[in-house]
Amino acid sequence: MNRSYSRFDSLTSILAGTVTVAGIVVFAAAPVFAKSPQEIAQLAESVTVRIDISERDGGTGFIIAKQGTTYTLLTANHVVADTKLTYTIRSHTGIKYQVTSFKRLQKSENEPDLAVVTFNSTDSYPVVTLGDSEQTIAGASIFVSGYPGIPESRNYQKERNFEFVPGFVTSRISSHPQGYNLRYNVVTKGGMSGGAVFDAEGRVVGIHGEGDRDYDYVLDTDSRKSVTGLGYNKTGFNSAIPINTFIAKLSEAGLNRSALLINTSPTATAPLKLNNPQDAKTYYVRGLTRFDKGDLSGAVADFNQAIQTQSDYSEAYFYRGLAYSDLRQMPKSIADYSKAIALNAGYVDAYYNRGLVLSALGDKPGAIADYTQVIRLDRNFAAAYNNRGLALSELGDQKGAIDDFNQALQINPGRANTYFNRGLALFRINNDRSALADYTQAIQLNPSYAKAFANRGITLVRMGDRQGAIADLQQAARLFRAQGMNADAQKALDLISQLQRQ
Repeated sequence: MNRSYSRFDSLTSILAGTVTVAGIVVFAAAPVFAKSPQEIAQLAESVTVRIDISERDGGTGFIIAKQGTTYTLLTANHVVADTKLTYTIRSHTGIKYQVTSFKRLQKSENEPDLAVVTFNSTDSYPVVTLGDSEQTIAGASIFVSGYPGIPESRNYQKERNFEFVPGFVTSRISSHPQGYNLRYNVVTKGGMSGGAVFDAEGRVVGIHGEGDRDYDYVLDTDSRKSVTGLGYNKTGFNSAIPINTFIAKLSEAGLNRSALLINTSPTATAPLKLNNPQDAKTYYVRGLTRFDKGDLSGAVADFNQAIQTQSDYSEAYFYRGLAYSDLRQMPKSIADYSKAIALNAGYVDAYYNRGLVLSALGDKPGAIADYTQVIRLDRNFAAAYNNRGLALSELGDQKGAIDDFNQALQINPGRANTYFNRGLALFRINNDRSALADYTQAIQLNPSYAKAFANRGITLVRMGDRQGAIADLQQAARLFRAQGMNADAQKALDLISQLQRQ
């Protein structure tokens, strides 16, 4: 649903799972009774572990089995994918353990993003009960647990504290990359990947791992024009791999079903009746499911009903504003984000999304004010630094822009877009060598980054390396054409022709 509208407009300024016995009594399956959110949170914390990587980001896992002194964790494969790194497990009691074995179940990019990890301990820890993810349908209450990261902190691992966040299932997808077919609206953060998704009875129904990313803008490649797209909004929609997907892979994981606690009894807590809403919450959740499926007008109608029923429903205003922005009804979008902020002064995502809309409308000072407020509320919001830097650069404050890009890269050093943006700001102040280094870093992080090849080629022109420039522009043209950006490919070829005639 997210869309990127960044453009490369003008190459010359690209800078821009019968025994019959008489008298036997058969008992019906006993339903599981609902637990309070507090009870589920207490359970979740006791079975959730922190997976640490020394001096860098880590992830989350949860205990699914115990045999003797060996505990088995389930997590997302991408949390433990790097075989060169050393991983440690930290339990909820604060005790750390060395990992004793890995079994990475994801053998190819299209397979489910799952892994099992073991550690040894003579201490006693509980194990989770696995549920039936097929019962987890749209409108069902769920909870996500994990240990979000604080990448800017010097004492990163110490400051990773347990979080437990409620939400609702918004959709089920039949086929999604890496098995992430269970969708929900829960605000999660980096570091929570591999955490458990619990149902209203405290059973695990999914493995969290695909979050609502802090995507950000790229500077417009024509320095004479402003960015016209909204970039990526913060939506709060995230995804998990259904637990049944893992149960189907038990033999591959080296586990027997008898080693696990599995309870697939009918849930005692029925999902909200989305086909016949009677209250604000149900209208709101149905609006979320419609939004998640792309039915923006239907979502707006449901959010309208939620707001009419409960006028201080800040989340309904936020999501209606998000739907309006996707419908390109920008004044209504700004009004709804502003109302959400008026009802909740700490609504970080509302400030961020409003900043995106203001920037798209050309109000760079207004966008800067909103991004600044985001940073005040969340100093680790890398995209807010990036986007504020972009606005500053377009207003001519290249030093301020570079400072913001530096901060964004300190928080998230793996963002190719931010290197690209900093490279352009450096080019604009004639720091060609540093700009060249940033474009090169962007290409290393994203070898298909056509704009970075193009801008590096332009920089090489100014540095007098005509052959290097032609090579980069040729690669840019190939990538643009492969990505269906034929007009941009032609611009690159035209510039190559100019250079060859010189």
